[in-house]
Amino acid sequence: MHLRPAAILLALGLTLATATGCSEQVKGSAVAGTDAAPEPDAPSSTSTSTSRKAPTSTPATKPADPTAGKRGDVKITTRKKTTGLETCGVLKAADVEAATGGKSSADGGCIHTTTGPSTVVTQMVTVPDVADGAGEKKQIEIGGNTAWQVATSKEDCQVTVMLTDDPAALTPAFSVSVLAVEEIDTCGTALKLATQGFDRIPGA
Repeated sequence: MHLRPAAILLALGLTLATATGCSEQVKGSAVAGTDAAPEPDAPSSTSTSTSRKAPTSTPATKPADPTAGKRGDVKITTRKKTTGLETCGVLKAADVEAATGGKSSADGGCIHTTTGPSTVVTQMVTVPDVADGAGEKKQIEIGGNTAWQVATSKEDCQVTVMLTDDPAALTPAFSVSVLAVEEIDTCGTALKLATQGFDRIPGA
């Protein structure tokens, strides 16, 4: 009779130990823990990992795109000197007179004013910002180098030719602008003078 309570206590202890062991297995095992609690956890963790991967792959594609707003590559076949030049002395009065057919009062300098026909011719070793300016633009070549013809009107045309593609050059272009009061081919005259000036600038 004294053995029965002891046997009952022993049986209860084993049952509790077994129950404790089962409860630990339920928590640790994804398969054993069926019903309500484990299932919501598993899909939410899966969807979270999926949603994390999607944004990671999307930005990885975007940085490859930004190449849109760049100007075309400058072509240089003949490199020209860009230092030690007279900024406004490449073309002389005789060159301007021959190109325009007029009479120039200047003997050099940045601006030549002619009469018969009346024109204003500007020449300069400069920065090629005219390529970004307003007007009707046309990309051309002079001596195998990239050049731009920009006409803001029929009476006003500018031609700029690149002398080098060296990023360290302060004035990498030669530019000629022709403004005419009377009817002359301003773009044709500017192109002729820009070509003449380009040929005259020594090679690098």
